[in-house]
Amino acid sequence: MKKDVLMYFDLITSIKTTQEVLDLSLEIDMLISTLSQSQNLSLDKAIAAISITTGKKIMQIFEKNNLDVNDSELTSDFLETLKDLIKKFKVIKLILAFDPSQRTIENIHEFVASDIGIGYVLDVEVSERVVGGSVVIFNGKYWDFTLRKSLEDIFVNKNGEILNFINIKN
Repeated sequence: MKKDVLMYFDLITSIKTTQEVLDLSLEIDMLISTLSQSQNLSLDKAIAAISITTGKKIMQIFEKNNLDVNDSELTSDFLETLKDLIKKFKVIKLILAFDPSQRTIENIHEFVASDIGIGYVLDVEVSERVVGGSVVIFNGKYWDFTLRKSLEDIFVNKNGEILNFINIKN
């Protein structure tokens, strides 16, 4: 079963942010803990310990792939594989001037998925220092697409012209 990662596809591709990764990881841990406390508890009963949304997604995977919710070894294997998969996400850090709506995060994530593929999550930080635009940090690289940076570049590159213009006016 571990090799068939396609069964996890719908759940994995629904995760867009590092917060969602953390939330899912905590829910998986909760399921593992709940199942380990009672040898006779099936997954469909233990699922009540986590959010309805995640529970439905997990149960859909089991139903779609004809997996037995009463097979404790299979369930344990499934949850451990899911944990391993979400640990492999690559993080794209975004520093924005505004707190993005869920729709904005979805749009950015859709862009990333269509441009570079799946397996990426966003770590969104809000900073008033950005002013406008964004800072992107990924894979050890830093890109500054902020209004602040653009203005600084203009002043550095046009310093002489600006000073001449100010002196002419005086």
